[in-house]
Amino acid sequence: MASNRLYGPSSSPQTPGGVVAANTSGAQAAVLPALQVIAAAATDTVILNPSQNSATAALILNIPPGGPLEGRPFQVLASGYLAPAQSSTATLKLWSGTSTTVASDTVLGSSGAVTAFTRKCPWWIKAELQYDSVSGLLTGKIEFFVNNVIVAAVAITNVISSVNNANNPVLSFVLSVAFGTATAPNTINVQEFAVNF
Repeated sequence: MASNRLYGPSSSPQTPGGVVAANTSGAQAAVLPALQVIAAAATDTVILNPSQNSATAALILNIPPGGPLEGRPFQVLASGYLAPAQSSTATLKLWSGTSTTVASDTVLGSSGAVTAFTRKCPWWIKAELQYDSVSGLLTGKIEFFVNNVIVAAVAITNVISSVNNANNPVLSFVLSVAFGTATAPNTINVQEFAVNF
């Protein structure tokens, strides 16, 4: 992968194509890190965009049209830390979509419930993906690392169809977390959410 952080989350994620180059200092700083308290247990909670004034805007990573990713492998990277209030499992997921309601998005991969832990711990997600406008498909593999547990790379759970480099945005991604125990304040911190190419 030649570049680092080709695209990052936008401060206006609901605007199609509203993508900021993650290498632009200040632009990404306005969005990340995203620290969120998770109150519900065993429920996939989409990470929200901290630069929005409402609790209804997801932290969205958009791929804009006409970029260099057509037909070439790229990575979607996310990382940060988890902090359960008491012993709890945690499940991280990467989705294709833009909604804060996961039923409206398409899951690409899951860490599964990582063994219960009590301390703050780092996590990361790495998806190696590829799409092209001829087949219209997004395919690839995804792996997770949570609390020093490696979740081995597997093919993405759902192949996305109707992908076209002329769409605006071409693709969008969101993250979710589910803690096994509902004791507040379970928290997640997203330090990075970016596309590498």
